[in-house]
Amino acid sequence: MSEITQYLSLSKEELETAEFLYNGKRYRSCISRSYYAMFYSAQALLLLEGFDTSTHRAVIKLIGQHFVNTGKMNPEIGSFLGDTYELRQASDYKANFLADDTVAQTSLDNAKRFVDEVNKILSKSE
Repeated sequence: MSEITQYLSLSKEELETAEFLYNGKRYRSCISRSYYAMFYSAQALLLLEGFDTSTHRAVIKLIGQHFVNTGKMNPEIGSFLGDTYELRQASDYKANFLADDTVAQTSLDNAKRFVDEVNKILSKSE
């Protein structure tokens, strides 16, 4: 199994987990898993371009530089990665962060759209 395939598999698993957590009203964890679904798919996309990094900020920056700024990825969808990263930081590390149904649903929906966009880009490269 290629590394790209491994990342895509992780992304799919995290997306399914986020959905499960959302349905169980575990909104903080849903946000975190939604972000990781995007993060893993972004890593797969970056490998396609020869970039191998695991730091969150570098992944976000490289997606912006090599996919959003070049027109390969819709800017709105590209922004979901950084926006959800910030929410994930708050949900994972701030005890006073209140995650509700709306924020969790938006994170989950954005993750689905981001992962779908990545899969479309990857399928064009085959």
